[in-house]
Amino acid sequence: MENVKIEKIPYSGRTLYTFKEKNKKGESLTVEITEVRFDEITKNSLPSLWKRYGYTKKLYDNYLCVECYCYDKKGNCWGRYNPTVKLSEDKKRNVIDFEWLLEISDENKEKILGESFKRFMEAK
Repeated sequence: MENVKIEKIPYSGRTLYTFKEKNKKGESLTVEITEVRFDEITKNSLPSLWKRYGYTKKLYDNYLCVECYCYDKKGNCWGRYNPTVKLSEDKKRNVIDFEWLLEISDENKEKILGESFKRFMEAK
């Protein structure tokens, strides 16, 4: 990943990936990936609730949490190009896109970064 500046935040499980390239709109993009691990899964933990209510088929004991920071030409920051969120059915809020809820691995980080960058570069 030559076109990305990588900054690990010590003791947090967080890493910032700042793409050096701008898109056609002149925006820049930083993707934050946090590794979330559960030492104990309780009946009311998020993974338990997701499985119980049918959002996931398996019980996750870890996953990647993603935030995308898109900066426009004026320096304003927007949450755009994040594959792990989508618009709700009623189009009033963002919800988790469970198809992009991925477990911790370098391969899954690459998938998320690749998809975020693809969406960023295809922006019109």
